[in-house]
Amino acid sequence: MAEHLEGRQASPQALETIAKYFPVALVEDAFFQTAHDTLQELGFKRDNTFVLVNTCRDELARPISHFFDKHYGHTFNLSGISGIITAGTLGFIAATSHAPTNPDGRDKYVFIGATHTAVDENGKEGAVVREGQGSVSNACGAIEAILGEIHAGTQQNGTIREDNVEYDTLKKKIFAKNLPAHPTNFDLTKITAQAITHTIEDHIAKTVDPTKSDYAVIVGVQIHAGVKAGLWTPESVIDYFAPVTSYTVIKGVKHELKVEGKKLVVA
Repeated sequence: MAEHLEGRQASPQALETIAKYFPVALVEDAFFQTAHDTLQELGFKRDNTFVLVNTCRDELARPISHFFDKHYGHTFNLSGISGIITAGTLGFIAATSHAPTNPDGRDKYVFIGATHTAVDENGKEGAVVREGQGSVSNACGAIEAILGEIHAGTQQNGTIREDNVEYDTLKKKIFAKNLPAHPTNFDLTKITAQAITHTIEDHIAKTVDPTKSDYAVIVGVQIHAGVKAGLWTPESVIDYFAPVTSYTVIKGVKHELKVEGKKLVVA
């Protein structure tokens, strides 16, 4: 466990929970730094690549966007609650049209997707204390709300309401899966990450021509495990990232990426 989870460490109980349910999790900034370095080696550089970031709208999710803005310049924001994408094909067409012009005529994209959860110092899944609040709340709040509906037997998976499009879309995607008899926050979080992958891949198939473009897809679960010394700064937030899907498609050839030790490498 220790080789995967080092740097700004969470409590031993939190680390135990993370290692049990997300065995390939890395400290978040360490994961994205190694992802950045690997993508650089594969030709995805700041001056030739356009990055599309899709996380939850929650303020807790911001470190991912912050990292890619810092390393790639301005990124395109596709974020929705729990990381569910509702921009549609038109949104992807708009986003991909912003790619820089490259001398070789090939566009380059990096698609980042993440849902999120949390674990407190006692190892309880889904629990987090947000900045300025003294009481425990949940991450992701929408997933916890759906979990509450499931456990109470009150869930409704009917027509999407105009005033609640994202929440109802998330429910439809979760209920489309074979759920465990008594699902947990982590169960629904992992299903949401899978749904994000499928949505991104579906939109890529409709909007990106692999004969003219190269791209990378990295989707996973962002895990909030508190802050160091009570400070809400980028240097003090204790987050981890567990990749669910990671690969590149270069000149039409797919290359899987995997966590090996502390690095994301070509499989």
